[in-house]
Amino acid sequence: MRATTKAKAMYNVPKVGTCEMPFAQVSVDQRSIVGNNTLGGCGGTCVLRGCVPKKYFWYASHYKHELENAQGYGWKVENKGFEWKTLLEKKRKEIERLCQKKAENETKKGVDLHEGRGKLVDAHTIHIGEPCNKTVTAKTILLATGTVPSVLKLPLGGEEHCISSDHILELEELPKKLAVIGAGYIACEFACMFSVWGCETHVIYRKDAPLTEFDDDCRHFIQRQMENLCDCKMHKLHTPHGVEKQADGKLTVIIKSVETGEEVRLTDFDDVLMATGRTPNTWELGLEAAGVEVTSKGQVQVDEWSKTNVDNIYAIGDITDRMQLTPVAIQEAMNFLSTVYGGRPRKVDYSVVASAIFVQPPMSTCGLPEKEAIKKYPNLDVYMDGAVSQGAGWQAEIFTFTESKEEMMVKVLVDADTDKVVGIHYVGKDAGEIMQGFGTAMKMGCTREDLYDTVAIHPTSAEELVCIPGIDLFQAERQYRDGKLLS
Repeated sequence: MRATTKAKAMYNVPKVGTCEMPFAQVSVDQRSIVGNNTLGGCGGTCVLRGCVPKKYFWYASHYKHELENAQGYGWKVENKGFEWKTLLEKKRKEIERLCQKKAENETKKGVDLHEGRGKLVDAHTIHIGEPCNKTVTAKTILLATGTVPSVLKLPLGGEEHCISSDHILELEELPKKLAVIGAGYIACEFACMFSVWGCETHVIYRKDAPLTEFDDDCRHFIQRQMENLCDCKMHKLHTPHGVEKQADGKLTVIIKSVETGEEVRLTDFDDVLMATGRTPNTWELGLEAAGVEVTSKGQVQVDEWSKTNVDNIYAIGDITDRMQLTPVAIQEAMNFLSTVYGGRPRKVDYSVVASAIFVQPPMSTCGLPEKEAIKKYPNLDVYMDGAVSQGAGWQAEIFTFTESKEEMMVKVLVDADTDKVVGIHYVGKDAGEIMQGFGTAMKMGCTREDLYDTVAIHPTSAEELVCIPGIDLFQAERQYRDGKLLS
């Protein structure tokens, strides 16, 4: 969306068009994760059924903690409970408004908006289905169709009884009991939300901690918070084997222990959310007809300038084999325009990208997790406060004052040879807001000495990243030399 309007407004491309599928709150054609992706809307997954509505839901659940903390500060707050219908209707109206606003913005900027499923006929031709039902040609084509929820094939079947992240944003009733299959950031975010709302929430995953791709200290810390703060029921080291519909319409989830092979039946779920990753949205896109090459996982292959193997076809965002984050896709879009139309070739530096995971408390990260950092930097110093491995989380005064269970942790990884900060990880209040600034610092080559020389803003949570125990020239919590952990 942003690429098309910017192409018209900033680079004066004479003819710009975009193809979007008809709008709906849910993009699939049935109430099941196995449904086909037949609907959409201006704004894409992030705005309509991803980051934006997810953040509304996060606020709606997190306010429970805020209300509890307010009482500890003297407010006589009467909490009469949570009303799901209010949140759902507000969310629907806002998503409709955003979709309409983005469509109007496209046409105001002179972009031709074609509504219908687009399919490549050849390298320059696109057929657009209903309601548009027309064929258009273009000198340059940009693919940005993103991803759709992956369907995990269960050994005993029953995946058709599961819902996706699309559906969980559109449930007519708040479930009393929810199973979440998977432990990536989408799974953990929704598990925290629904559990805080009073829904008995079970999380099923095959590893010893959730969030496999993230730093191990953060993973175990988040697992502790999901259990202690949010009251999630965590079924670690278990794989999902099947989902069955009971006679009363509720669902049974069959899980199997990774360690013993023992089978366990969890019963009486209202819904089962399958959140096991996302796959490229290339269904009926016509890539073969245009000669566009894909990876073994179905991702569109591109070079550092987002160009495919076909000279006039480019691809950005989650459909490619790069980083799956909306701001990364936006940056790729801006760089595509600058490179192709602006006369200034630009590419994304994927090594230092800050991101946030809206679990409770939220987590933010920039740079490498420890297990990856030691591969690249064999002499590594690890500075940390509040990790589970140290016995307990660190509690900020805002929470100790109210006797809240919410904890925090901070972690800084430093290349001992250059003093350069190569990873920052933060779990706690305002994590995303705090990491945005530190992401810029890391992009500029921030060192441990820079953190030490930065005067803290007190009292804040962010000050812990510049006052972290050890950063002021004391010995690090852990040290690696030649890739080996020192005792």
